[in-house]
Amino acid sequence: MSDGCPYKHASEIDFMDPVVQQNWFEAYDLIREASPAYFMEQIGMYVLTRYDDIEYVLRRPLEFTSGADIQDTEPLIKFDAARALYEKKGWTRFTPLGENPPQHAHYRAMVDPALTASCIREKEGFIKNTINELVDSWIDDPSVPFIERFAEPLPMIVIAELLGFPKMDLPLLKVWSTAWVLPFSRGLSLEQEMDAVEKHIELQHYIFDTMKKKRKTPGNDIITRLLNIQIEDTSTGKSRPLTDTEIIGITDHLLIGGNETTTFALSNGLWLLFRNPETYEKLQEDPSRVKNFVEEVLRIESPTQGLYRFVSKDCELSGVKIPAGATLSIRYGAGNHDPRRFPDPTTPKLDRKNAGRHLAFGLGEKVCPGATLSRMEQKWAWEILLSRISGIRPVPGKNDYKHRTGMWVRALEEIYLSFDKTGSSTNAQ
Repeated sequence: MSDGCPYKHASEIDFMDPVVQQNWFEAYDLIREASPAYFMEQIGMYVLTRYDDIEYVLRRPLEFTSGADIQDTEPLIKFDAARALYEKKGWTRFTPLGENPPQHAHYRAMVDPALTASCIREKEGFIKNTINELVDSWIDDPSVPFIERFAEPLPMIVIAELLGFPKMDLPLLKVWSTAWVLPFSRGLSLEQEMDAVEKHIELQHYIFDTMKKKRKTPGNDIITRLLNIQIEDTSTGKSRPLTDTEIIGITDHLLIGGNETTTFALSNGLWLLFRNPETYEKLQEDPSRVKNFVEEVLRIESPTQGLYRFVSKDCELSGVKIPAGATLSIRYGAGNHDPRRFPDPTTPKLDRKNAGRHLAFGLGEKVCPGATLSRMEQKWAWEILLSRISGIRPVPGKNDYKHRTGMWVRALEEIYLSFDKTGSSTNAQ
């Protein structure tokens, strides 16, 4: 377990410090106490840690922008040589689902209908069968590396199915997904950044090859949908097909968003049960409480700890004046631990009335498009796990509960599970 954050004052906190990255919530408490919009000199950003301030910003995407403005001030790929690889070998790194209004709404309108609760329920049998097959693969073992054997493959298999990628390509997709996320950790060397970009370009070409196949042989998947849809060009007002760059950008964004967050949430959920055996007992007694458990895991651990926003004009947040051109570090994890909104924030409460009002998927029109998919995957996963294994416990001497380094995610590197086998495969459910 973590030894705790050693710092006592907000001025000592640096989000690039690995010690802080292992102890986010203690650091947030210090910053929240110091200022509602604390300027962190070490990273040159105003840090928001209070739920109400974060909600205010997220509800106003024209005043607090993302997308291109952020790339100008805080480029994700900082080395010119690495950025040049996209032009030389691939396509521009473009995330249409993160664009500013009005473009954002047009792109989301193409994706959201494929990720509604009703569409996901059409895949319920496939998802539950996948969960059971994964459990079948390790249920006779004395222990299991939970991330490697369950939390990681499950969401990757599901999002690959929805996008239209064959299951045999899952190992490659995971390598590419990890590389896509890596630059968000910040502080990469030139060599690390070049390697991450090279792998992302491999993914881009893989998506492009898949697009060519689906133009000849359409499927019932998101890529086929994107190939046959029209978007309104905001500059001309006329409809047009999506460009290859747009389709590649939407697809790789969905691939990463559709697997990484859910992987982190499932493994953090297991860790939460290790730390709170009384919560585990309540779930065993009444599995109908799994839905609120999923929300509490998302709130307490917050797989995405934060994102950027760019201040488009002079403003004031809770009495703090912030100039145009400033960058905000919006800390979802801090807002989710704000005691003003969530009393006793570190304790999972299966009867918490506002459990689903957390910030783990953002808020407003830029809420994560895969939020419903992730919630349903987690719910079905825990329902089946609770029915098939009991006595879950950490493997002695195997878990150190260390998290990945980086400013933006909350992800265990590994977690090992021991258990008692209680149920057989129930693929028919």
